[in-house]
Amino acid sequence: MKKTLIITMILFLLPEILFSSQYHHIGRNAYVYRNYAKAKENFLKDVEISGSGDSYYFLGEIEKNEKNYDLAIQYFAAAVSRNTSRKFLINSYWNLIILYEERGDYPNYIKYCREFWFKTRDSSARQKIDTLINKLLWSDNEEAVKKYNEGVALLKKGDTNNASQSFRDAINIDSMFLSPKFELGMIAYKANNNSDTMYYLAPIAERIPFYAEVQLIIGNINFNSKNYTSAITNFSSVLEYGFADKETEYNTMLKRGTCYYHTGDYENAEKDISSASESVKGNNEPLVILAAIYIKKKELDSALKILQKAEAITANDPVVLFQTGSIYFYRNDDKYAPYFDRLHDIVKENDTEYKKYSKAFKLLMTYHYNKKNFTRSLEISNRLLSGGNDYEIIITSARSSHHLGQHEEAITSFKKISLQNSSDKILLAGSYAATGRKEHAMEILKNLQYDQNALSEAKNNNHLLPLIKEVEKEAEQKRKEQQNRTVTPVTQP
Repeated sequence: MKKTLIITMILFLLPEILFSSQYHHIGRNAYVYRNYAKAKENFLKDVEISGSGDSYYFLGEIEKNEKNYDLAIQYFAAAVSRNTSRKFLINSYWNLIILYEERGDYPNYIKYCREFWFKTRDSSARQKIDTLINKLLWSDNEEAVKKYNEGVALLKKGDTNNASQSFRDAINIDSMFLSPKFELGMIAYKANNNSDTMYYLAPIAERIPFYAEVQLIIGNINFNSKNYTSAITNFSSVLEYGFADKETEYNTMLKRGTCYYHTGDYENAEKDISSASESVKGNNEPLVILAAIYIKKKELDSALKILQKAEAITANDPVVLFQTGSIYFYRNDDKYAPYFDRLHDIVKENDTEYKKYSKAFKLLMTYHYNKKNFTRSLEISNRLLSGGNDYEIIITSARSSHHLGQHEEAITSFKKISLQNSSDKILLAGSYAATGRKEHAMEILKNLQYDQNALSEAKNNNHLLPLIKEVEKEAEQKRKEQQNRTVTPVTQP
């Protein structure tokens, strides 16, 4: 049945295929004899039926010969976008390149040179771009060119200082001369002098947007300086006009996507980062950024799926653990704790990394304290305290130490702060009592004796129960003494 259906389809399409081939053949014969009207008629019928790239090429040639250049460009562009014979494909590209060059339309000129090279690896296409760039860098001022050549000669001898002066002299003679600016920019770039690199190369990037190598240098400087909007322009030029290898293309797309993310353009960020993640497997960096994009867009399920992929690549990536834990915390899901626990143990020896996640670790500390995991809450609080003082951290450390029976440590921590509630004062009193400092414990209990809720809570502390009885006994005795003083003696008649 299936075989019969295929044969039926072939038989149905066969007349159309034969007619298409016939139209092209008639068109070719008419073209040879310069009967352009008949040739054009048949080529148009052919492209209507088959979309033949070869016929589009000949239509372009006809319109070019008749000086209809706009239409010629349209046909040649159609030819290079289809399955065209190699000879006619190459000819179509050269026609496009020449027509755009004559018009001074350099972006399209570069576009088709680049496309031509990627499809055919014809080195002459790439050379055309280099020739154009050199032309735009150059000057007609002979004196400026002479100074520039002096600088190049000095640079080859390793005399950078005098070479730089010659390049500056050339610019002073002709301020529009870009070649010496390029040389000065590269000298600064190699010396890691970003400000001078930008000063000399930025004008080149502006005037020659298709100079991909310069755009990449400027883009990276802008990226590292967090000038994300400018970096997007630079990286877009690299991707549009450059001959980058796969690694450079990947890094450029990843950085541009990161720039889009920082500028709030999450749609374009997602496109770039997704492309980067698909082009290089086994690298979780784009996945981390992609997850951050989904988090910003509140698409948390998508973020978690991406983070799971990232975790499968690198199990202990701090950023992955932090992002995953943060999503679960946002959802009030205790699954956040194991992720933050792993994160804590991975970065605890690195002060710089540890500080980056201190807010997460405060949440983790509180989680463990509330779960009565006092050993863990004490460990985390003490590590957090090594980076500074914080009331919540100190109080948690003190409480955890008390519950673990580490009363000296608890007292030390409690005394660092002014206690704000009776519960903590009771714990301090308990630690005082446990270490034999009865007077200190009694003083706290006496201050709380009129707070019945606090006193009831204190009675649950075994160290304080005997002291509470003393406080109550002493209070009762004082109450009776006060009562006796207020009784007026009866006088005898």
